[in-house]
Amino acid sequence: MQLPDAPWIREAELYGEPPYDDPDTSCPVCGREHCETIYTDKFGEVVGCDECLTRWEPEEWHEKQRRQEE
Repeated sequence: MQLPDAPWIREAELYGEPPYDDPDTSCPVCGREHCETIYTDKFGEVVGCDECLTRWEPEEWHEKQRRQEE
């Protein structure tokens, strides 16, 4: 005896998944909507997103700090 699939399973097989209701994806720091990545520190606290943070190579960052101190 075979049981038929539930209606929503048949619909998903025929038409694909229904549109995903996009949750709030704004950055809690800068407020940018639909940011791609949110970054946290080692304690889980949000520090920013791909829009409001800058990625630095260590040498470049230290050089910039030295120039600012002069």
